[in-house]
Amino acid sequence: MMLLADWQLTGPLLTLWPFRDDVWREHGQPAQQQLIALAEQLQGIHPFYIGVHPSELARAQRILPHSFHHFTVAYNDAWARDIGPLWTQLPGSQQVHAQGFQFSAWHGLYPDFHDDQQFAQRLAQRLRLPFQQHPLILEGGALTTDGAGTIVVHAASVLRNNPHWARAAVEQLFHEELGVQQVYWLEFAHPDDETGGHVDNQVQFLSADTLVVAMPQPQGRYWESYHAQLQQIQRWRNTAGQAYRIVQVPQPEPLAPIAADYVTVRQQAQVYPRGVHPLLASYVNFIRVAEVLIVPQFDLATDAEALALLRQAAPELTVLGVAADEFIKAGGALHCMTLHTPATAVWR
Repeated sequence: MMLLADWQLTGPLLTLWPFRDDVWREHGQPAQQQLIALAEQLQGIHPFYIGVHPSELARAQRILPHSFHHFTVAYNDAWARDIGPLWTQLPGSQQVHAQGFQFSAWHGLYPDFHDDQQFAQRLAQRLRLPFQQHPLILEGGALTTDGAGTIVVHAASVLRNNPHWARAAVEQLFHEELGVQQVYWLEFAHPDDETGGHVDNQVQFLSADTLVVAMPQPQGRYWESYHAQLQQIQRWRNTAGQAYRIVQVPQPEPLAPIAADYVTVRQQAQVYPRGVHPLLASYVNFIRVAEVLIVPQFDLATDAEALALLRQAAPELTVLGVAADEFIKAGGALHCMTLHTPATAVWR
């Protein structure tokens, strides 16, 4: 059994239609337009499927281009990465298994997450793939893998969400159920990461031998924490004992929310308030599909620098920038919004 990396999953890239009016401004319309722009970048390059909540189907059909593939599916919010399954495969086999975990809406950012909890299993059934449910609370953005037996997982969110689990027990589950051979833990969680700490905002594998790491300027507020994290990462080795190549990209300072952007967001009790907290923007929250790398853009001076660094680091990939400023207003970016799927799946 081996946990598959994003670039090993060559089926359609899945995303979910944003619509919650207590999370997304203007009933999700600005974010929907950025989602469409992402899909347009991938047209002719990689298949892109959009899951639409049944209550939003008529509205989405009026907006989506006719060439876009969409289907109805139940979910509470549109973060496909975190509520979707992880994918494993037996060596020498084409059979992919969906691995589902428990979900708690990032330690309770909203109270209604029943459909999110069921999403991974429902997706596996739709794709006619074997499914296994695990007792650990785990979001997809909390880990990244090199596709060769090593994972990086964020201690802050995983251990907070599972207070009765020892770190060794978590590692044992990863070993026995996902085929993981070694686990590296990130300890520092950016205070403005509302998930409590996700790897895909700090470190992500670009390929089996390359890690992309966010690094702020030395005068940045959390530079010391990021620098200590970088020193830790530089000591990591793959299962063959080889060091990873490390590509550093700028980490912008958290962005101050603009009050006018949130006038249309419905505030309600027990739901994480919008327009109050700084926004975390990360270029590490990229998507790799086949030989294309899609990098979030935030209308910042560092956007072009991040693209240039990644183009230099991965000349074999086509590196594209896609606007993601609407996504971070709701707490995530491109990697959070999407889910890779296996090529062997049968969509129905």
